[in-house]
Amino acid sequence: MRRALLAAVLATVLLSAAPAFAAKKGLAPGERIDLNRANAAELMRLPGVGEKRAQAIVAQRTKQPFRRPEDVLTVKGLGPAWFAKVKANVAVGAPAARAAPTTTARR
Repeated sequence: MRRALLAAVLATVLLSAAPAFAAKKGLAPGERIDLNRANAAELMRLPGVGEKRAQAIVAQRTKQPFRRPEDVLTVKGLGPAWFAKVKANVAVGAPAARAAPTTTARR
């Protein structure tokens, strides 16, 4: 009886997590993700980057845009071994432009 209950709970947990695993689309060979422009969902396509790390990358670049790909190592939880795996798939472009406040000129 306990095994059946445990199996049912485990199956429920796995089925509820399945959409998250299915949504993570892998990177094509040679595909690069811009650390300064990608949204959290795009960053999550990198190996080892889940929702929390993606949000941490976005938060870090908000404070200081990345100047070179290695700068992402300032994000907590991302280390040299991780970077060695993804360095071919990351790039750093100009920071995403922020919307300028609109003003109307009076004549």
